[in-house]
Amino acid sequence: MATYTCPICGQELIEKTGTYTCSFCGAIEQGEWICPNGHYQCEECRLATQDEIIERVCLNTDCTDPVDMANLIMKHPSFNDFGVEHHFLVTPVILTAVFNLKHRKIESKDIRRCFKRAENIPYGTCGSRGDCGACVGSGTAVSILLKANYMSDRERSLVMLTTAKALLKISEMGGARCCKQSVYAAIETFWQELKDILELPTLKSVPIKCEFSGMVEECKKERCSYFVKK
Repeated sequence: MATYTCPICGQELIEKTGTYTCSFCGAIEQGEWICPNGHYQCEECRLATQDEIIERVCLNTDCTDPVDMANLIMKHPSFNDFGVEHHFLVTPVILTAVFNLKHRKIESKDIRRCFKRAENIPYGTCGSRGDCGACVGSGTAVSILLKANYMSDRERSLVMLTTAKALLKISEMGGARCCKQSVYAAIETFWQELKDILELPTLKSVPIKCEFSGMVEECKKERCSYFVKK
């Protein structure tokens, strides 16, 4: 007999026909398998690519915490422990959270704009040239929200400062690359630098606790600020 596990919590799914709400995009549909903890994945989200699941979650959520959004998306089966998909993740979840806080709905064109700015950052660039794509994503979010460009004064400085501080944060923790750690550091740094400027509330998820602690190969454990001993 086939068995399936929940991508969100890892519990074995129960075969039970019913009407369920997708935990990723909020779609309501008839389903045959449900997680004992109530999680459900609709057919479209189940088959979604990395870009598609980012967009589906961001377009359909009223969540105001980018860490919560990032955790959900990183649990999707299309996401690997490591990979360039994390470069594309940071800016959309930050923008979605800020837009929701400001009662503005994010649109597909906003997310595509985020993807466009991240598409030329190669895998492993953190080690080959020192610009982690996830950390750059925090600066990209600043640039978009403050409408910065290379001729801007204070805004341009804030873009670079945010990226630089995110990079400093992960460099001080040391060790080999960890894309989950980089995503957390990027989001945390953005919020620290822009909280007062954009009048944002304190994140409920701070202090950030990694939901992948010990599950990722080469987890840095106690060396990482976000590690949780299980």
